[in-house]
Amino acid sequence: MSWWGTKFEAIKKAYNNLDKAIYPLIGLPSYEKYLEHFKKNHPEGTPLSRKEFFKEAQDSKEKNIKC
Repeated sequence: MSWWGTKFEAIKKAYNNLDKAIYPLIGLPSYEKYLEHFKKNHPEGTPLSRKEFFKEAQDSKEKNIKC
């Protein structure tokens, strides 16, 4: 693999792991933990997509903002 290919793979891996590293720092829940919980407690259902999960988390966070 070329130097650029290696760098691209590192950037891609970091981007894919944002929810594990950055999201907890800004108060967003972990999608992987949600999937584990959902699989264990709601095996007959269909979990939210990653996009739907974070949209719902952001929407609920916005509702709890107190000025």
